[in-house]
Amino acid sequence: MLSRTAAFGHALRRATLSSTAVSESPTVISFDGAEKAETFAAFFDQGAPMWASMLAQANKVSPEGVPTKILDLGCGPGEPACHFATYYNNVPVIASDIAPTMVGLAEARAKSKGLGNVETMVLDMEDLSPIESESVDLVIAQMSYMFVPDKDKAMAETFRVLKPGGVLVANVWVSFELIPIAGGLMSAVVGAPSAPPAPNPNGPLSLADANVFDDYLMNAGFEFTSEHNFEGTFVGELGPLDDLQSFKMAALPVWDALTELEESGAHPDAWEKAKAAFPEVAAPYVNEESGGVTVEGAYRLAVAQKPMKSV
Repeated sequence: MLSRTAAFGHALRRATLSSTAVSESPTVISFDGAEKAETFAAFFDQGAPMWASMLAQANKVSPEGVPTKILDLGCGPGEPACHFATYYNNVPVIASDIAPTMVGLAEARAKSKGLGNVETMVLDMEDLSPIESESVDLVIAQMSYMFVPDKDKAMAETFRVLKPGGVLVANVWVSFELIPIAGGLMSAVVGAPSAPPAPNPNGPLSLADANVFDDYLMNAGFEFTSEHNFEGTFVGELGPLDDLQSFKMAALPVWDALTELEESGAHPDAWEKAKAAFPEVAAPYVNEESGGVTVEGAYRLAVAQKPMKSV
């Protein structure tokens, strides 16, 4: 059996297989669809420490200033929008996502928490035209910029809606053990690639290189704060090896690719093959104490500011 470290290094080369196995263009990962959205939501709350870290870094940049409007881009089932809305309970917060199913979950989450200051919107990060220019003090984005096809356009739109002096707090994955597990599931369906596939420019690790994300930020006009590129770690539990929900969580990064392989007829039993392979693929990640599959990750937090207008 491979050690966790060896398994990560071996499988990471295959982790973006979905970007080349199904279509000629890079796969844009979507979290729409009821079952996929519900699976994502079940794993989602384990990200709470990251939401707290984002809030802490935002407060360090402006410890005495209270924003007048907050925009969450790619909020998924409603975070960190609800986390910020709870802390800033008199500040309007827009929770937005490109997937209508996710926006529905975000609306339900805000209502369940009694948050009357949360508004939900279906928004494409590349086109924030429903948001007025220079109308937002704080933009937050939890693991969302990686999946945007035109990152320059998305960053320009973020810059546009921020007021001068406004702050962007956004995190991205540096490494994530869920990715090699998902890569192993794909290899079980289509076979191991003869050569490492090209990295997916719209995949979960597409902004793992700090220089790449920093270039997008600088090109848009952002300045870096003293808290920029704060680094943190993440530990998540998928559950037991023999649990269906554990498998579905592991399949999230390649969900769309598996579905397309089945629907196209290329591999009509793609999901069944992936499910059968899951116990072996995920075995190196079983926590001896809990007995469940544990995935670790490292993330980086960009904390950038729109310059004040010169007098």
